[in-house]
Amino acid sequence: MKMFVGFLFFSILCLGCCDGVPDVLSPDGNETESLPFNFQDLINNITLLIEKVKTPYGGSFQMVSRSEWGKGPSGCNIQLRTPVPYLIIHHILGQECHEKATCRQRVKGLQELHIKINGWCDVAYNFLIGEDGNVYEGLGWTLEGTHTMGYNRKSLGFAFVGSAAGSSPSAAALTAAENLISFAVYNGYLSPKYIQPLFVKSESCLACYQKGMSKKECPDIVPRSSWGAQDTDCSKLPGPAKYVVIIHTGGRNCNETEECQIALRYIQSYHIEKMKFCDIAYNFLVGEDGKAYEGVGWDTEGAHTYGYNDIGLGIAFMGLFTGKERAGLSSVGLGYWRWAMVECVWHRQAFYIGL
Repeated sequence: MKMFVGFLFFSILCLGCCDGVPDVLSPDGNETESLPFNFQDLINNITLLIEKVKTPYGGSFQMVSRSEWGKGPSGCNIQLRTPVPYLIIHHILGQECHEKATCRQRVKGLQELHIKINGWCDVAYNFLIGEDGNVYEGLGWTLEGTHTMGYNRKSLGFAFVGSAAGSSPSAAALTAAENLISFAVYNGYLSPKYIQPLFVKSESCLACYQKGMSKKECPDIVPRSSWGAQDTDCSKLPGPAKYVVIIHTGGRNCNETEECQIALRYIQSYHIEKMKFCDIAYNFLVGEDGKAYEGVGWDTEGAHTYGYNDIGLGIAFMGLFTGKERAGLSSVGLGYWRWAMVECVWHRQAFYIGL
């Protein structure tokens, strides 16, 4: 048995604080199974947009200045070091507008919300792209936003605003975004080798977890004692983890609980006896029986990802999922990952993660 060397990183940003299951999507749009058809269109359009803006700037867009949309006072003064290496794009729902006058009001309303309710220095984004095809100046090119915790100091934050809930931005908005990004690269605000690590749907993702907020109950996790784990003594995981690493174990899949428990004991033995780890490598494992199994748990350092073991939680799908449509995950296994690992890790166990 060998561990799968390809893995996905989910940096635990304020995205983990959304009231519902957050939509954290890589630019390739692979994780769209549960999204409405028109939102899948949006992801596809964004993918095309990203590919096209690598070409030299040759387009144009209409910029609506801060004074034109009626900006309030700003207290922001932290400068970005340009060119920044990251671009974060948000899609704000529930702020529908289709013409300039209404979009101006939407942007002004967002600024008031961010300042008066959230306590931020200004509107969260560097620029907002309206459904009317105009670009609305937020903080501009050189000031740090508050759009994505963990990325604000090294990214530009753009937000689509104005489309109906569940709908893609208009063709005019997508064209404006394409030209805005291309302009940013051409003028040295955004690195030509920029990365778009996240596409964020929903303004609610900006409301980060705070003490006193209600926490959703974590679904049952099968403890070590139930699957027959060996007793071990491993290093503690120092402080809240900064990352969640999603991986798969390789080897045979398991669809029944008894199979999964046998597989767990084998994986633990293999890791201890052959790999010389102190225990099973992962913090938690997910079987295609729809259950999550405790590996080394929340407080113990795993051996899942070199360089990240002391700062990340490792969650492994049990089995081999390469070369299969939709990664070969059963609806039960995939559904459990979206439910248990998002709800549990990002809500109830938020204190284990560096939010």
